[in-house]
Amino acid sequence: MPPPGWETLDGLSIGAYRIRVQEDGSSGMAGQRYLAFHLEREGIRSDRPVLRGLYAEPRPRPIPGWLDGFFRNPIIFQGKQVELDESDLQAFFQAIGRLIPPGGWLALAYETFGETQAIHQETEQALRLGIPPILTPLGMCLFYARCAFPIRDWSIAEGWREGPRKLQGFKPREAAHHRRRVEDLREEIQAFLRRTEGSTRPEFMRARRRAEQLLAI
Repeated sequence: MPPPGWETLDGLSIGAYRIRVQEDGSSGMAGQRYLAFHLEREGIRSDRPVLRGLYAEPRPRPIPGWLDGFFRNPIIFQGKQVELDESDLQAFFQAIGRLIPPGGWLALAYETFGETQAIHQETEQALRLGIPPILTPLGMCLFYARCAFPIRDWSIAEGWREGPRKLQGFKPREAAHHRRRVEDLREEIQAFLRRTEGSTRPEFMRARRRAEQLLAI
């Protein structure tokens, strides 16, 4: 069964917010368009999109569908910053994940080209320290979207078309593949916890909290 169309997310309630999504330009390629996802609170729409990216509609193999985007947190309402908490992030990316079919992928950039936010800086720094991608802030967003099986770090683009450095997370095609990847991730996380036991480095401590959260699910 194909995933729901992107229009079905417009007006969807997530906690205190509603998602507002609209087309934001064409890529010139068939089946591809730019989408802008705003959040609305008490009838006021965020000044800029919380997520904007190029969306490829699901098609027969080998093109399952994907979204390659740039995510912001905090977001701006009438010039004031508002930080989305973990429950907001989870609800938002669960909704975004509905657009990605089995075999498809979601990518989130951590290279910002001038628009620097803590979520991107912390993700990049964690990756430089060898922290598993899923234990970074953007990696957790991919996990909430069920697009973390596996996660690829595009730390060095292979050509100009790849765009900024990003994390690319895949949604498994089959339940059996999902279970295998979950076990692989569990082993990777446990190895990280053993390796960093007793560390007081802030990046490791934040990653360890995410690891404990994931292992408890």
